[in-house]
Amino acid sequence: MDSNIQFMTRISSMGAMWQKIKCFTEDEIEGMTNNYGTLIGKGGFGEVYKGVLDDHYDLVAVKRYITENLREEFMEEVSIHSQMSHKNVVKFIGCCVGGSPLTLVTEYVPKGNLDDILHNSVTAIPLDIRLGIAIGCVEALSYMHSMHLSIDSLICQGDIKPANILLDDNFTAKVSDFGLSRLLLGGITQYASKVIGSIDYMDPVLMHTGRLTPRNDVYSFGIVLLELITRKRVKQGQMNLIGIFECAKGKGLRKLFDPSIANKNSIKILEEIVELAMECLRLDIQNRPEMNHVEKRLRVLKRDLKCRQEQASSQSILSSHHSWHTKDKPEKAQLKKSGSFFKRNASNAKIISEFRSVRSFTKAELKEITDNYTNILSGCISAKFYKGRLEDNTVVAVRKFRDTDSQEAFINGGIVLSQIADKNNIIKLLGCCLEAETLAFIYEYADKGSLLDILGSQEYLPLDLRMRIAIKTAEALQYLHSSATGIIGHGSISASTVLLHNNFVPKLTDFSGASKLIMDSGSNAGDSVINSVLLEKVLDSDPYRYKTVLMNLESDVYRFGGVLLALISRANNVSFDDLIIQFTEAYQKDNSGKAMFDKDITTEQDIAALEKMGKLALRCTILNADEMVMRPTMQEVAEELRRIRRCCKLRTIEATPHVTETMATAAAPLELRLPNLMRHLFGYRRISSTDPIRTSLF
Repeated sequence: MDSNIQFMTRISSMGAMWQKIKCFTEDEIEGMTNNYGTLIGKGGFGEVYKGVLDDHYDLVAVKRYITENLREEFMEEVSIHSQMSHKNVVKFIGCCVGGSPLTLVTEYVPKGNLDDILHNSVTAIPLDIRLGIAIGCVEALSYMHSMHLSIDSLICQGDIKPANILLDDNFTAKVSDFGLSRLLLGGITQYASKVIGSIDYMDPVLMHTGRLTPRNDVYSFGIVLLELITRKRVKQGQMNLIGIFECAKGKGLRKLFDPSIANKNSIKILEEIVELAMECLRLDIQNRPEMNHVEKRLRVLKRDLKCRQEQASSQSILSSHHSWHTKDKPEKAQLKKSGSFFKRNASNAKIISEFRSVRSFTKAELKEITDNYTNILSGCISAKFYKGRLEDNTVVAVRKFRDTDSQEAFINGGIVLSQIADKNNIIKLLGCCLEAETLAFIYEYADKGSLLDILGSQEYLPLDLRMRIAIKTAEALQYLHSSATGIIGHGSISASTVLLHNNFVPKLTDFSGASKLIMDSGSNAGDSVINSVLLEKVLDSDPYRYKTVLMNLESDVYRFGGVLLALISRANNVSFDDLIIQFTEAYQKDNSGKAMFDKDITTEQDIAALEKMGKLALRCTILNADEMVMRPTMQEVAEELRRIRRCCKLRTIEATPHVTETMATAAAPLELRLPNLMRHLFGYRRISSTDPIRTSLF
């Protein structure tokens, strides 16, 4: 009991970081995993189970620590993993610290781990895919080794091996299991009093000296490279793959490669991979390459492999060696040159800074990842969308702006997305191209296209799935309207700007043009409430921006009402305004929207839920100025949709409380501007002495 109290005390002492972590109860974890019913992995510290997160059917992986005496290790893993946000790192969701056993909850990665794929299956893996897996792993390690998590620390992952490299459906690598990871304050080498880990993949320097450094990960990754190209384990019986490669030359070396990837176009590439791996495996730790250098070399090798396969280049591997050392210079020069695009903008420095938070692509790289723009997804007046694939196998959507008239939309979209944290239901910006005449954003790819596409297809959409889409979209808008994002009004919500992944998880997109935000360079975007000084400043010095943002907040509620009506009617070729009129007339005539509901979801148990969703949508679309205050906020919309869904599941749909006309009248303030914004941000209907912003501001 004493150790448990000490553990919880230490968690409390870590302050704000732990307050942001989602904590689950023991009962929630047991329900999530069906009482730990499906084991999907096991390691030195714990067992991993497949689970389902809440009512939305999101798959998760739940790691249960096996023994009780690992609380310090558990806390270290949570504190490190929860700070990371990278596409090649398994996403941390939450944990359970109050009971026994201790558990971590992370995203579920469908293809399992690289160890099983390489050594326990006959899955065909082409060399370019294997290089992509290696690049994804290196990108994650470069991120950890590069002071990304705080201004004075970096991470040594500590247990790189194929079993800790997970693969999604596109063979994109995601590094997992941070039980042995260590935070190196100031990037300074540390020494471990007790060395633990996977012996076959452990750096001998760490094993013999206890010296903790990012170069330990470099050694372990060198072994992963050898296993990738041979499809053999590093140690099998008396065989040691490292020793064999140290001695092998010529034909003997080539016989070690996996025959399925060894051919005349790939032999030189494979030999270069071996050379790189052996550099990573040097016992002289200072002479091992850093991960960012390894990443560059692997990218060059993958491009060279593609050129050889297409027989489109006669460049030798020796000339590629030169590019490893010179590649940085033209990229930096190009970025500087492309920066001239922003010269006329007053916030030039801020824009460049924001855009550098994501990867900067060159015009040539865009052509490469889109296969010279051959796979077009869609187009509009200002831009075209193309499907592409990054070097690490990540499938992406590339939005290429058509002309220089799109500059304002490009700048606006980039700044808005840069303020949005890694959020499940908002499309993630992975990169941009700033070169003249090639302005582009690179986003994560949504497999199923837009909600508009799905509504117009023959895809089966049960009511529960439609409610899930509606709830997650509403929650994303609620997040945008919160102070944590700097108050963002999307401004163009529609069925076409809600994208869907294969599991029907919605993602908001299209933040260029209409989206607006209130943000101040001196404000803290992480505050839980709006800073009153900031709001006062905006109201006084920038009333136009305030007005625009407020209009967008109202527009988001209105347009979401239209999306909700489209979901329950499956209308995909009717304008918002016409759909609202048709539903309004139906309710006025029959006091019911049944005539408008999609006939595929009108079973008796569905009708009550559909009626409530229809009425909620019509409240979102109130246009009468005197009744405008009756419009719900996105926070209220999300809460009501969740209530409807819970009741629907219980098949006992009950009336949910609504804001009455009396309440609405009482809410009408003397000064309209601030309370209207307060209504969106906090759901308040009145101003009182307990409000975050005092009435003395008036």
